[in-house]
Amino acid sequence: MNIIDLINRDRQNAVEAADANANVCFLATVDEQNWPTVRTLVLREIVHRQLIVFVNASSPKWRHLQQQSRSQVLMWYPSLQIQYRVSGEARVLVTNSIRENWHKRPTRAKLLDHFYEQRAPQSARFESRALLLESFRDHAARIDTSSLEPTSDAIGVALHIESIERLDLSQNDLPHARTQFHWHDNRWEEETLVP
Repeated sequence: MNIIDLINRDRQNAVEAADANANVCFLATVDEQNWPTVRTLVLREIVHRQLIVFVNASSPKWRHLQQQSRSQVLMWYPSLQIQYRVSGEARVLVTNSIRENWHKRPTRAKLLDHFYEQRAPQSARFESRALLLESFRDHAARIDTSSLEPTSDAIGVALHIESIERLDLSQNDLPHARTQFHWHDNRWEEETLVP
């Protein structure tokens, strides 16, 4: 089975198992001081050799990806005891993915995109959580949520996958199954790794 098909099958099995991680991934980048940073994102889809996520241009993670486009995404499905580490180069999607998927986003996420643009960028400091919530509620009260459109700062990012490592911890008394896949000569090459 193709590794991309296997990831999507495992992800679907995680959804069916009501796994809390089924629709998220963990993006690792490097900040301006060369420190690693990791954050949780909604995983939109994995197609061909692209892993798709959405970010906001005001976010530090976007600046990190602009500085160093090579990054890694971790997917961990506790219900299956399966982990994926997906490495590649992040690029802006040139399609209308944001607009096409806008209706799927919860209202809170849509409002936040507008909040970032009009009130405070993502990761900006606020005096307190109470003041942040007050500002967010005030902002939300002034907007007709039925007519919200994507902001210009909403960006679709595709991680162009170069390698994938799959770790299956469900082997009971046997050593874990650890396999690495590299894209080479228009096909996936597979290697078994010692766990």
